Amino acid sequence: MEQPPQNVTALDGKDATISCRAVGAPNPNITWIYNETQLVEISSRVQILESGDLLISNIRSSDAGLYICVRANEAGSVKGEALLSVLVRTQIIQPPVDTTVLLGLTATLQCKVSSDPSVPYNIDWYREGQMAPISNSQRIGVQADGQLEIQAVRASDVGSYACVVTSPGGNETRSARLSVIELPFPPSNVKVERLAEPQQRSINVSWTPGFDGNSPIAKFIIQRREVNKVEFVGPVPDLMLNWVTELSNVSADHRWVLLENLKAATNYQFRVSAFNSVGEGSPSEPSNVVELPQEAPSGPPVGFVGSARSMSEIITQWQAPLEEHRNGEILGYILRYRLFGYNNVPWSYQNITNEQQRNWLIKELITWKDYIVQIAAYNKMGVGVYTEGAKIKTKEGIPEAPPTNVRVVALNSTAVQISWTPPNPQQINGINQGYKIQAWQQRLIDGEPKDVEKRMITVPPSLIDPLAEQTTILNGLDKFAEYNISVLCFTDPGDGVASQLVPVKTNEDVPDEITALHFDDVSDRSVTVLWAPPRHVNGLLTGYTVRYQVRDRPETMKSINLTAEDTQLTVNQLQATTHYWFEISAWTRVGSGIPKTATIQSGVEPVLPHAPTNLALSNIEAFSVVLQFTPGFDGNSSITKWKVEAQTARNMTWFTICEISDPDAETLTVTGLMPFTQYRLRLSATNVVGSSRPSEATKDFQTIQARPMHAPFNVTVRAMSAQQLRVRWIPLQQTEWFGNPRGYNISYRQLERIAGAIKSSPRSVFIDDHTANSHVLESLEEWTVYEVLMFACNDVGCSRASNPAEERTREATPSYGPLDVQANATSSTTVVVRWGEVPRQHRNGQIDGFKVFYAATDRPSAAPVLHKTIPNNSSFTTTLTELKKYVVYHVQVLAYTRLGDGALSTPPIRVQTFEDTPGAPSNVSFPDVTFSMARIIWDVPEDPNGEILAYQVTYTLNGSANLNYSREFPPSDRTFRATNLLAERYYSFSVTAQTRLGWGKTATVLVYTTNNRDRPQAPSVPQVSRSQIQAHQITFSWTPGRDGFAPLRYYTVQMRENEGPWQPLPERVDPSLSSYTALGLRAHTTYQFRIQATNDLGPSAFSRESIVVRTLPAAPAVGVGGLKVVPITTTSVRVQWNSLETGMWNGDAATGGYRILYQQLSDFPTALQSTPKTDVMGINVNSVVLADLQQDRNYEIVVLPFNSQGPGPATPPAAVYVGEAVPTGEPRGVDAAPISSTEVRLRWKPPKQSMQNGDILGYKIFYLVTYSPQALEVGRKWEEEIEVVSATATSHSLVFLDKYTEYRIQLLAFNPAGDGPRSAPVTVKTLQGVPSAPLNLRFSDITMQSLEVTWDPPKFLNGEILGYLVTYETTEENEKFSKQVKQKVSNTTLRVQNLEEEVTYTFTVRAQTIDYGPAVSENVTTGPQDGSPVAPRDLILSKTLSSVEMHWINGPSGRGPILGYLIEAKKRDDSRWTKIEQTKKGTMQDFTVSYHILMPSTAYTFRVIAYNRYGISFPVYSKDSILTPSKLHLEYGYLQHKPFYRQTWFMVSLAATSIVIIVMVIAVLCVKSKSYKYKQEAQKTLEESMAMSIDERQELALELYRSRHGVGTGTLNSVGTLRSGTLGTLGRKSTNRPPTNLQLGKSPPRPSPASVAYHSDEESLKCYDENPDDSSVTEKPSEVSSSEASQHSESENESVRSDPHSFVNHYANVNDSLRQSWKKTKPVRNYSSYTDSEPEGSAVMSLNGGQIIVNNMARSRAPLPGFSSFV
Repeated sequence: MEQPPQNVTALDGKDATISCRAVGAPNPNITWIYNETQLVEISSRVQILESGDLLISNIRSSDAGLYICVRANEAGSVKGEALLSVLVRTQIIQPPVDTTVLLGLTATLQCKVSSDPSVPYNIDWYREGQMAPISNSQRIGVQADGQLEIQAVRASDVGSYACVVTSPGGNETRSARLSVIELPFPPSNVKVERLAEPQQRSINVSWTPGFDGNSPIAKFIIQRREVNKVEFVGPVPDLMLNWVTELSNVSADHRWVLLENLKAATNYQFRVSAFNSVGEGSPSEPSNVVELPQEAPSGPPVGFVGSARSMSEIITQWQAPLEEHRNGEILGYILRYRLFGYNNVPWSYQNITNEQQRNWLIKELITWKDYIVQIAAYNKMGVGVYTEGAKIKTKEGIPEAPPTNVRVVALNSTAVQISWTPPNPQQINGINQGYKIQAWQQRLIDGEPKDVEKRMITVPPSLIDPLAEQTTILNGLDKFAEYNISVLCFTDPGDGVASQLVPVKTNEDVPDEITALHFDDVSDRSVTVLWAPPRHVNGLLTGYTVRYQVRDRPETMKSINLTAEDTQLTVNQLQATTHYWFEISAWTRVGSGIPKTATIQSGVEPVLPHAPTNLALSNIEAFSVVLQFTPGFDGNSSITKWKVEAQTARNMTWFTICEISDPDAETLTVTGLMPFTQYRLRLSATNVVGSSRPSEATKDFQTIQARPMHAPFNVTVRAMSAQQLRVRWIPLQQTEWFGNPRGYNISYRQLERIAGAIKSSPRSVFIDDHTANSHVLESLEEWTVYEVLMFACNDVGCSRASNPAEERTREATPSYGPLDVQANATSSTTVVVRWGEVPRQHRNGQIDGFKVFYAATDRPSAAPVLHKTIPNNSSFTTTLTELKKYVVYHVQVLAYTRLGDGALSTPPIRVQTFEDTPGAPSNVSFPDVTFSMARIIWDVPEDPNGEILAYQVTYTLNGSANLNYSREFPPSDRTFRATNLLAERYYSFSVTAQTRLGWGKTATVLVYTTNNRDRPQAPSVPQVSRSQIQAHQITFSWTPGRDGFAPLRYYTVQMRENEGPWQPLPERVDPSLSSYTALGLRAHTTYQFRIQATNDLGPSAFSRESIVVRTLPAAPAVGVGGLKVVPITTTSVRVQWNSLETGMWNGDAATGGYRILYQQLSDFPTALQSTPKTDVMGINVNSVVLADLQQDRNYEIVVLPFNSQGPGPATPPAAVYVGEAVPTGEPRGVDAAPISSTEVRLRWKPPKQSMQNGDILGYKIFYLVTYSPQALEVGRKWEEEIEVVSATATSHSLVFLDKYTEYRIQLLAFNPAGDGPRSAPVTVKTLQGVPSAPLNLRFSDITMQSLEVTWDPPKFLNGEILGYLVTYETTEENEKFSKQVKQKVSNTTLRVQNLEEEVTYTFTVRAQTIDYGPAVSENVTTGPQDGSPVAPRDLILSKTLSSVEMHWINGPSGRGPILGYLIEAKKRDDSRWTKIEQTKKGTMQDFTVSYHILMPSTAYTFRVIAYNRYGISFPVYSKDSILTPSKLHLEYGYLQHKPFYRQTWFMVSLAATSIVIIVMVIAVLCVKSKSYKYKQEAQKTLEESMAMSIDERQELALELYRSRHGVGTGTLNSVGTLRSGTLGTLGRKSTNRPPTNLQLGKSPPRPSPASVAYHSDEESLKCYDENPDDSSVTEKPSEVSSSEASQHSESENESVRSDPHSFVNHYANVNDSLRQSWKKTKPVRNYSSYTDSEPEGSAVMSLNGGQIIVNNMARSRAPLPGFSSFV
């Protein structure tokens, strides 16, 4: 140990060195140990020097302790130790610093003291100029840590403050200045002056600045407002409203500013506000009002469009000029127009004086000419700017001039040749579509000769020379007829003027055959032939020729010529009964006409022929069939023609299908049939007399299938999108399919013509629905012309192809990028990019330009993708500039159309920019700083711009020009320690990087040498001024806090939206700034901000959050969705979209609306105009109708939302074809009526003409079963069926319907655009038909002579089943018993008796509705069945006194157990067996038959049959017969063996005696019981009357008197009810009792029983009410309460609830049916029966709900109505 450690004492904050030097070989290493356990770690503050000494910089009290050093090598080790003592001096380690505080906030001045714990110290604060220390108050106070805090600072607090520390360990004083800053005061003396012409729209604004708020003014803000004229005379306006920031960054040095391009004819006011580090101060007072003079409008009206309304009219539309271009009040508009291209022709003007008008109809224009139209607005200063000329063409007109030089020459008898010269092209007024050749004939109409068109053809114009003479031939004229020929030219709108009529007469021709040939006066030797002239003579008739001969003998031919006037001829010298053949022909000058022939027989008068017979069919084809027949009697004349009539399932009426002239035919080929149609034919013969009756019809037959009649008509194709085409057509009608329809085949292919040939192969799609009329072809190529063909297909094949239809798919974005993309770097910041064309098949439209996308690849996640647009399609190169240096970029190119961007080119091209000098090193900071040392670190530059070769660090004392130090480092070293610095001084450090191209930019930072660094103080609250708030950005400012003696490196900003979570902004804010603008904010949204400062030690706390501010409203940020355009008429469409929700309008929903822009499409459309066509206000509107569009044009439509802030994004364009729309009206007057059980006839009227929207192509009939008499199978449901009929039809028959079934029928009309709405449903029910055959005919319970037949109802009821007809007969004929039996039944089962044994029967069952339907038939054999038991055997009979006993032996039971036996007997002379008994107890072997069920004195033979569930066995017969006893023996012989108590007389006597005894006992008991109750009630009543008042006693006396003299308390009417007071009065008080109608009566005399007449129940009860419910009792029993009932007399209780067991009530109430019989009779007043009454008692009866109370004298015979005198 050369120099061992020595104890060291040092002051804190100083450096201390503990020596430990040793000598050894080799040089010993060193280890320092702190406090004997802890190794000393090397750090920026603790270092071990090369000598081994320990250097501790900036020592702290925590460094005190024992330090041991150990020196060791291979030879050994030595060690030493020393104590380090730290003396803590009393000093200010964190002195106060100059502080700037916002007015009103809290200011804190720190004064942190370091001292030895054992040494006390005192801290006092002094303000400059005051001798006494600052004492604590409510606003100012010194904290425990020595910090001075001043709350709510104000201007009076500005000054210097000193912190004075006194202690035995030393004294220290440090000072700092407090500054208070605030918002600047408003400027004053704001003046506004308007400049003279020609700068009359420029204004000079001047002002005088106010106090800057102790913070230098950074800028001035100029605001303006437009002052309405009303404000000059009205109240003072709110100055906070309507102010708009004109300039927001006027230099602080300016005192005036010139504002230009303001709106003319506007009154302005201005105000100025100042802006400093705190924020924006209050604005100044408004300036004087300055008025700018009016000018002519500086902008044109917007949205100017026009379209042809007619051949001489153009309709124009526009919107007013934009507000900023009006320059005054618009007074009207000037519209000017002239022929397009005639630039030297003066304009025609229209003055539109109504400012509100937005359209104008220009009239009296030239037809089919292009016009250029412009419009301008005007005010009182003049006319403004005209719009760009709109080129508009008037519509086509009709030709004004006829063709000339019309010449007509007859070529033959039916054709003429016409030639003409076309009219002057100037007078055609449109596109010449051709010529109409019309042939006219004069006819008398209403007595006047008029020309009627008889023939017309159209001739297309000549394509080679439209002006050359044209010639055509008009065919199809009548022979030898006079015509007037005219020629006219026509265009799309209509026909032009016709030429003068040119007469012509067709040539003469031979006549037609004669008519009305017949024979008269036929005799053996002569006949008279009569005829009529031909229907069409075709010339001048010159005569007739009559030829005749004996049939089949040409040598007998004779010919007679007659004049034209002769129409009959008598032929003589005929042979008797000979057939003659006659031929008559007419002549003109040209020759003989068609002859008419006939055959007759001389001597026999011709008569009507007979019908053919034995019709048979063969060779059934699709369009024909061979009909074979046997001719009938010819009627003594040859058959002139055969007429074939047909009937189909669709047409039940007979119609003529063909007529054939072949007199001797026996086979005819019938043509004109429709394929796949069910026919029935009949044949009739015609001779000279007339036609025979039709033959019997043939059997039904069906022609075979053929290919469909034709392809679908009217095939049209419309583009729906870039990859979709909609194909529409007229579906085939049911009769046109010629077979089972399969559907439609659509074939389509691209029309890409390469070298004149079509190279693409066709594709096809099949539609199964044969009623469909449209289909969408998908996955097509964009912007490509397709050819579409259609075929109709059935089971046989497909029809011929339809006419081809062509259409181009819509434009789209390119689906492939440009080819041959190349990129080459030309410098460190530029790259040249080249590319080629997009392949033609992938362009998908007109290429409008290209976009080059590029992005750096070094940091893909952080590097933004940039692009450069080349806005033309002819440039294929561009230069990318301002690129990063020495960075690899990926480059891709795309092409775009007006619809958007296409696909990017692939693969991306890699290119690297050239190397350059680097940028400044990044993240420079000082992690370790002391009074004398600072360590700096840095990172690689963010823009290295090449390979870093070295770094250079320099530093100097801040503010000094002398360089203290400079040093270079390799690229791997990015740290440096600077020592021997001055304490508490600022140093400036600079770091620079180097590449091959040299040193780059320098990063310069400051550092403060101190031991007392700390994190920075939080900045002040961010201040937001109103003028700095915009829709998508907010600017705010703040005041920095203390930096903690470490310069700030950056600020971090956080914000939160709508009170949500805090979100950091990725950008680091430069620490030298005190304001920041947050970009990309959402409009009309609340925000708050807070800031955090960061120095080398870390971040501060966040500032307090700013006030809540809301961004301004803005235009909508999102577009509408769900755009659909539907044609509604041929010139209008409905545009529909999904409206935006309120929150999507960015705070300005009140002025929101939607703008619809549209334009016509061409093959190369331009960009959609940005001018509004139709604006609709209201954010909830979701549709608008665009009317007056040009017909037969494709339109493109977009919708965008807008508000007062501006327009939002537009939708992708939607294309629509205007000119066809689905019908908006349904067929009218739809009526359906059943014709038969399978046919319904429909009738309707077309939709209203205004709702057809074009030509109706047809109708679709929808019919659905709503009720069917038969149930559907499980899992199935009725499906709607469709039929298509032509557009000309107004009625149609639905055939092959289900019988007796209800249908719901609807119709719709369709046109080329699609289906219209359905009509209201009509319901119709087909008529009843005959049912189908019953089902499941089966037999059960089959015996030897009977059975039960059962069946199920038919599957198809086809009506209301009235019953069934069951027919049965023996299957084989038998002379003995063969017969047919028919029986009608209403249910589905029948028991059939008296059948023959073991005989097979055939049963048929038919169901009946309107008639009997087909039968179901089954056979059954009586007797045993398969599985029946084997017959019993050995049947033995034994006869007893009263019966026959039977015994047998059972055989095998068959397939099932024996269930029982049939016991049958047969009389000796009878042939049929009679069933005696059928047992059901299973197997048995004995049975007894009583004589009582047999006939007496009769011989019987018996048999036994066993049965199981399969049937009966064969019977076993008794060998002997049994003779039953006689009748006398059965009656008396049987009785003598019975005891007396089994005799009938004894049993009857016993029963009668028992009944009499029981009745007497019951009667006695009932009478005794009643008497006892009446006595008790009388006693009770007497006791109660003793306590009554005088009035009550009198009343009671009256009651007793009445009762003793038989006077009732009410009137007993004739029906046994009481009128009033029925319940009596005893025990009840009533103050308002109605008067009682008294009626005194005597007791009737008691008759003898013999004098009482007995009657039937009906007669004996006639005294009772027919209507028992009509009771006049005032109180019902159910209304008496229990308390009231307890006070009633016993008789009253009985009247309320009659004893059901009383003797009287037994007869009055017990029999309900008896009571009903009472109601049927009229009352009889004096009918009564009598019984004994107890004294002062009353008999009570309850009859049908009413009560009768009869008070009787003691022992009187009271009448009891209904009580029989028998009792």
